[in-house]
Amino acid sequence: MKYLLSTRMNPMMALTVLALPTLLVAIDISVMGAALPSIARDLRPSAAELLWITDSYNFLVAGSMLAMGAVGDRIGRRKMILICAAIFALASAVGAFATTAPLVILARAVMGVAGSAIMPASMSLIGVLFTEEKSRVQAMGAYMTVFLSGMAVAPFVGGVLLAHFWWGSVFLISVPVMAVTMAIAPWVLPETRSDQAPRIDLLSTLQSLGAVLAIVYALKAWVNDGADASAWLTLVVGIVLTVLFVRRQRRLDDPLLDLALIRTPAVGRTLAALFLTALIMGGSSLFFNLYLQDVQGLTPLDAAWWTLPQIILMIAASNLGPWLHRVLGHRMIVGPMLLITMLGFVLYAVLPVTWIGRPLAAAGAALAAFGIGAAFPLLMDRVISATPPQRAGAGAALAQVSNELGIAVGLTVLGSLGTVVYRARLNLPDSPAAVSIVDGIADAHGDPQLLQAVRTAFTDAYNIVGLVGVAVTALAFLLTAHPHRRSLP
Repeated sequence: MKYLLSTRMNPMMALTVLALPTLLVAIDISVMGAALPSIARDLRPSAAELLWITDSYNFLVAGSMLAMGAVGDRIGRRKMILICAAIFALASAVGAFATTAPLVILARAVMGVAGSAIMPASMSLIGVLFTEEKSRVQAMGAYMTVFLSGMAVAPFVGGVLLAHFWWGSVFLISVPVMAVTMAIAPWVLPETRSDQAPRIDLLSTLQSLGAVLAIVYALKAWVNDGADASAWLTLVVGIVLTVLFVRRQRRLDDPLLDLALIRTPAVGRTLAALFLTALIMGGSSLFFNLYLQDVQGLTPLDAAWWTLPQIILMIAASNLGPWLHRVLGHRMIVGPMLLITMLGFVLYAVLPVTWIGRPLAAAGAALAAFGIGAAFPLLMDRVISATPPQRAGAGAALAQVSNELGIAVGLTVLGSLGTVVYRARLNLPDSPAAVSIVDGIADAHGDPQLLQAVRTAFTDAYNIVGLVGVAVTALAFLLTAHPHRRSLP
């Protein structure tokens, strides 16, 4: 009892400790965009491996979060944070010194599983530390601001590190932060667990992960090697696993995924909007960094400076959004913010190869970040407010999973779309430059005409991604424009 009382006297210190690993989890979602060209030049991964380096982390974060949250409820949230901080640090060290692309992918996958456990455990502890509603809302807002800021600052952090160190440094930044978390957490965080935590259904977890990874693998295989028999077989396996997963959730008393919440119109529409906005932001972030480095020819550090407007506006928006919400309400903020995001993707759709593309790309990223930064916390809150109190935890978990899965799917779908458009525009099937933009730049040096063709082809692909971004954001706008009603008793 004495321990718990002393913890409650220092809630801000506890919130700071909870924010530290969350910041690293967020940074690792998008920091690979800055490091990817360097990794590609050093390890020479295939086009499929290149996408898996970025995707493996995000898919494991999204696919494992519900299950790992349940594990934390059973064994204790503080214990879960300590265990997974250690695993995250160890996997980061392995990734930093990896000598092959498969080892980098494996390290990122393990980091994803560990990261997926840290966030739900942290959010549960916030509810314990801040018992008053007003202070709890403020603490949750600060926590989400740290998460969004981590995603926004990742390209800058990566650029600064790569200007002075090798690409492995983007992995190693996690080690000291996680070490500090492990040293301080036992002294400032309470240990909490749920006596009524639902049974952990391992089969549901394996089905959901298998379905996602099989479908993604089939998509990557189709883009890189064509729609051969193995790609179709993998796709069928993914669809079958999806059907089995959904049927199992309907039968379980404590399902891993609460389908009743998704069928609620207000919750379902908002989850879809969260997924779509995360999809387009996650996918476009990869193109933004490659465009600055490989098309515009900037060093990682120079490219990082062009990300500063995005970082500043993301931080400003994540603080401005909740204030505007209190003054004007959900619908008066979310809709206009999504329109601002749409304008950012319009700029992506008209980017040229010439130097003027640098400020245009930076402005597009900044506008998209501002719109999403203001709308995202409100969309999260809309899911929770539309969920019955007895299902609030499930609603919060669904909102976070929708966001994480959207980022991962965006990297895969838009990365694959960009590859298809790039190859079609380049139209050099027998050239190594036709593999990917990174390979194209490396192989085209010394041939000015080929280099220009590679840069033009990639810019065309980026323009198409911008048009897709406009369409997807418009769909999210329509989903959130529908009147918000609580549909469950």
